[in-house]
Amino acid sequence: MFVERVALNAVPAYARITPSVLSSVLEQLVGGSRALRGELDAGFRELEMRQPCLAEFMASEVAQLPNSGVQALAYFLTVLVFRAFEEAFGVRVSLVQLPDVTHMLERLATDGELRAGGAAGASYSEDAIAVGQPALVTLLRREVDRAVAEDPQAPWEALDAFYESLLVMVLVLTQAVEPQVAADAWRL
Repeated sequence: MFVERVALNAVPAYARITPSVLSSVLEQLVGGSRALRGELDAGFRELEMRQPCLAEFMASEVAQLPNSGVQALAYFLTVLVFRAFEEAFGVRVSLVQLPDVTHMLERLATDGELRAGGAAGASYSEDAIAVGQPALVTLLRREVDRAVAEDPQAPWEALDAFYESLLVMVLVLTQAVEPQVAADAWRL
């Protein structure tokens, strides 16, 4: 049996975002009584309060994008990911620190290198993340593809580096989810 070397951990079942959670979050963001911009701003303020290091990292990544349309999509996806984890896990998501983000950036880069040189042929880290967070990664990819189809002239290639940061966000928040047993143990 041949085992491919990779640098990413498998996503535990207790940290997986379900399609129903994503539907709920999308409904809150785009179907609520407030305008989308208001929902996004409220979501980002919540991210800043609950996960300040992650908010700072993602804000700097969004700010580097060259076009307001690309920035708007990146902002939307950032809030979407955060809200999905908040809706699914709430207080079970522990505080993310800067070393967590830095470490995950390094792991994602290492994983990409290992997969590119793998004996079984090249594969992508995004595919591995999609195995653990299928509904979430599918939704992110669908939103990117929809935006590209709606405005093919926008500089979407700039989104590639941001998308990697978004995957780091997914991985860091996935890792920050505490198992249900550990979160409820203190109540006994």
